[in-house]
Amino acid sequence: MWYKIDFKKLVMQLLPPIMRSKLLLAILWVMIVPLQYLYARFIGLKQAVDDRLNITGNVQYLEKALNDIFFLDDLQIHIETPEEERVPSFYFGNENQRANIMRTTSEEEGFVLRKNGESGIKVNFKVMVPTFLCTSLESKDNDEYHWRYLMTIRNIIKIYKPAGRTFSIELYDYE
Repeated sequence: MWYKIDFKKLVMQLLPPIMRSKLLLAILWVMIVPLQYLYARFIGLKQAVDDRLNITGNVQYLEKALNDIFFLDDLQIHIETPEEERVPSFYFGNENQRANIMRTTSEEEGFVLRKNGESGIKVNFKVMVPTFLCTSLESKDNDEYHWRYLMTIRNIIKIYKPAGRTFSIELYDYE
């Protein structure tokens, strides 16, 4: 979002290139320490509010519906909101930043290169399903229950999810 700021980078970018000496940058970075402290407190409070807002009536209702269908008591099936992905930027060579590398969707770091037909759709929420209900999401033959429970979970999510929201199902080991 727009409020994610790297103050050291901002100070360096706002300073004219001819004045970017190490000494002047160090002095300015010391001067912005109180601002960074206030910013860190703001982000902490914002994260606490976001966590409170992520638990809405829809989330509770969907979790309850999923757990009730399998008679689960301890919210073994639960919903998580994925974190926002930070988009990398291009820099000038004299800014001493890490170089960004073009990559395909299967590689780990750098800018994403997509082919025709590929999309970067992000999910709005993840449904965490324990492995005692489903053992594989890849193929029906690898799943111990032949996707019988997985299809029930998908159908319930499609019925109760808010319109326009996307989801993914992930497995986790329940102990």
